[in-house]
Amino acid sequence: MDLNRAIKMVIEALQENLEDTADESKKLDISQASGETRLFGGGGLVDSMGVVILLSDLEDKLDEEFDIQVSLASDSAMSRTRSPFRTVNSLAGFIVSIVDQECAS
Repeated sequence: MDLNRAIKMVIEALQENLEDTADESKKLDISQASGETRLFGGGGLVDSMGVVILLSDLEDKLDEEFDIQVSLASDSAMSRTRSPFRTVNSLAGFIVSIVDQECAS
């Protein structure tokens, strides 16, 4: 998997859940999401429950599209100095590294 495909996957997962938010400004931000879009933390699009839902949706997509069962909310992800859930780019990069590890196993 390459980074651009992972970025697209993250943005699609965000956009699939647009109807779940009542906040119109967040809906607009999600509809215009890019690699630089902040996901979590100050000014992020999703709260902690939103991250859980997003990661679950992405895990399902990875299973469906690539037949890879992974846990994106692993101990290694949670213990990093810089959270891989901060931006679309950082999450996409994390997904690429996880998929690469799984494919190499």
